[in-house]
Amino acid sequence: MKGKDLQQDLRERKIIKVPVKHEIDGTHDLPENLEKAYRELQEALGEEWVSNDINITVAYARDQSVVPMNHPHIVALPGSTEDVAAIMKIANKYLIDVTPYGTGLNTLGMTIPPYGGILCDLRRMDEIVEIDEENMFCTIGPGVTFAQLQTETLKRGLRLINPSTSANASVVSNIMMGNISTLANKYGVGLDHIIGYEFVLPEGQVMVCGPAAYGADNAHMPGPGPDVRAFIRGSMGTMGIVTEMTLRLYPNPNETKLTVPISDSENWESIAPALKAISQRNIVIENAYFQNTYMGIFLAETNAESAKLIPMFPRHYVVPVTGGYSALETEIKCKVCEEDILAVAPEFEFMDWEVVEDISEGRILGVDKFTKFFRESVRVQRVKGSFFVGFGLDHLDNLVNINNDMMRAMTSQVGTDDNVFSADMIASYFQPYDMGRLGFIEFDIFIDQSNPEDSLRTISGTLAAMAASFRNGSGACFGVWALVEGAGPLHDLIGLVFPQAGTYVDTYRDMKMIYDPNNICMRRFDYDTLRMKKAAL
Repeated sequence: MKGKDLQQDLRERKIIKVPVKHEIDGTHDLPENLEKAYRELQEALGEEWVSNDINITVAYARDQSVVPMNHPHIVALPGSTEDVAAIMKIANKYLIDVTPYGTGLNTLGMTIPPYGGILCDLRRMDEIVEIDEENMFCTIGPGVTFAQLQTETLKRGLRLINPSTSANASVVSNIMMGNISTLANKYGVGLDHIIGYEFVLPEGQVMVCGPAAYGADNAHMPGPGPDVRAFIRGSMGTMGIVTEMTLRLYPNPNETKLTVPISDSENWESIAPALKAISQRNIVIENAYFQNTYMGIFLAETNAESAKLIPMFPRHYVVPVTGGYSALETEIKCKVCEEDILAVAPEFEFMDWEVVEDISEGRILGVDKFTKFFRESVRVQRVKGSFFVGFGLDHLDNLVNINNDMMRAMTSQVGTDDNVFSADMIASYFQPYDMGRLGFIEFDIFIDQSNPEDSLRTISGTLAAMAASFRNGSGACFGVWALVEGAGPLHDLIGLVFPQAGTYVDTYRDMKMIYDPNNICMRRFDYDTLRMKKAAL
């Protein structure tokens, strides 16, 4: 090769070109300040726990979503609350953005730092500090996973409220995101289980909330004075970093039984009444609705097997799990559930597991695996590949209308293809909350990540379909996480779906400005414009 050594050229080609600066006129994450912050972080945490090596940062540049990769400039692994406080103080000193990171299992790109900066990886803080069997609570660090904690609680006849996520997900991170769970009908969402926490604010101050703040036992009710535990509710890492959390635990029943009402009817209108009937009776531990798409995902080992399996099953499934001290008690509860469902939705029948096994000839399905999935385990089974998640909260009755609108809009916006999971195939999931007063709906849209054109078409079409379908609802939340420069202000665009959202966004911005004046913690928009200078989902 003329003018250059061939081996040198090959070595250079292997180097990933990572942007150092992400803003033309930005004041955050400047190269000269990054170097100073890097040296001070090494002094504070120790050299082995801080790195700017591209071979390290690349591991944090992607997550389970289809959001484009982006490297942090620095990765820091604190081992204590004091370490986290030191990171925040250094970040404020040099205007370096900080992204909290539990175990990185995210489907919305929220652990991918749009501007780089410091990624604060909390996996070293993985201690189960306490499990109080008598008062049924536990205290854990942010690096503790669901598999780790569930294993220990089950040994003691207790359980945590396990969510629809991987076994390796951080408990604290998932709780901060809301903790979607099939147990929410009886026990509430994850945020409802918080007794107290230790929290590092964006400027490095340490705050303790809950009974421990005034020296009381964690089994006590909060007070005197206002309960400020809701400070982090829905904050998703934007208001600081939790370094320790105390959560409620619940008894694990001696016996559980799963009954599966099924229907192949095109009459979607019976789904909400069926879920409500079970929810308001308040005798089930878990309760959910899903489609036959999920049967393929849960019970098959590959996408190809899923495609064969899906048409073999009815379209609609309601999945109540009962529990009690004896097999007789759970059997009676199952019968009551079945009677309640048939009273409002007589077209439902009830799945016979022996028939299911016969259909699959014992090859594709694992009934034991399925029931375990809905009892003790966290939700670890899923087809391989990437998917885009959309979700919303509303009255159960209205969720059916939203779902139908969404399915029609997806076919219109995205079209279809002959992939194993076609572009417009959405898997709908309903989850009753609060004894059926509200419901949660999730859409999983499967994407061919090897085809950029297909990915872009599917994502943009999905967002358009969601905006159209949720407009009829009273509440919604979907996957636009930041807006590009030149677009309308955040509260104007969200207002297309949330008519009352403008005031909320302004109030949230004003509150964040008090606690994070330099806007370094999970920076997603500028305070003055409510816009972002970089496109991201």
